[in-house]
Amino acid sequence: MSELDPDTPQAPALGSRPRVLFVDDEPRILTSLRMLCRRRYNVRIAEGGEAALAVLREHPVDVLVSDQRMPGMTGFELLREARTIQPGAMRLLLTGYADLNAIIGSINEGEIFRFISKPWVNDELLAIIDEAAAAAAAAPVPAAPAASTPADITDADADMPADTGPSEAAGPGVLVLDPSPARRAEMAGVLGGNYRVIEAADLDTAVERLQSEDIGVLISDVRVENTRIVELLGLLKTHAPNLVSIIVTERADAHDAIDLINRSQVYRFLVRPLRQTMCRISVRSALERHHTLRQNPEQTRRYAARPVTEEPVGLGRGLIDRIRRMRQRLQPGASA
Repeated sequence: MSELDPDTPQAPALGSRPRVLFVDDEPRILTSLRMLCRRRYNVRIAEGGEAALAVLREHPVDVLVSDQRMPGMTGFELLREARTIQPGAMRLLLTGYADLNAIIGSINEGEIFRFISKPWVNDELLAIIDEAAAAAAAAPVPAAPAASTPADITDADADMPADTGPSEAAGPGVLVLDPSPARRAEMAGVLGGNYRVIEAADLDTAVERLQSEDIGVLISDVRVENTRIVELLGLLKTHAPNLVSIIVTERADAHDAIDLINRSQVYRFLVRPLRQTMCRISVRSALERHHTLRQNPEQTRRYAARPVTEEPVGLGRGLIDRIRRMRQRLQPGASA
């Protein structure tokens, strides 16, 4: 089932409001969403993933809002396909339960903009859709993603040698933030000589490196010094929006992953034991994203985190002030 709300204005008025596609396998949920949003957006609804793909192949969409738990095709599987069909559409995932694998998949393969919890709060849902629609309108449509995604990588790839393509060692660096010397050494070994790897054992050193070095990608665990890294990444996303972050952790948690998307727009979420080829592909892709954002600062809106409305927990005042004074080259529009 696919349907455009009959009360939605038709062309030429169709382009005057954001085009939003809601996907769910429950008709009553679709009815509720349509009634809530019909006067604010040009609304289409689709009952299930296959119906949604049919809509996406025929009609341009600014914002796609999908349920996660649907028969036949899950929400993250739909978002993964949608990313190829309409890369310019902002992708939001509605979820009423914490399925860790689905959440990680939607981060790594669907590259979602926000998670929205069920039951939603109407005003919050509308505010998120407004933000997504504004980002879609302000930023140019990115190129379709490469065919290779983490889902395409087999376990055997972990034994493949490091990249043999052009070296990135002269470009923006990769900052590895981890208290463990062994894990920092492991990451440096995985990345080989193809990247300029910079190490930091604590938050203070990481911020110092960000101030003094040209860094494009930050790799960290979910916690450093008993501090949730989401606090640091959220602040960095505000003051250094073209910095791209990757999480590598042994302690995967669904709620942490949701927070890391909504509050800091983490780019990839990798779980140990480390699959080396996946890690290298993720870092290479993250550096490409950094370069794109540096060259096209308007696109940072597509990857903006939820605005910080209160002081980050666990970060000292001095650290917060230093991040807010981050060097100009980490800001949008800085030259490469």
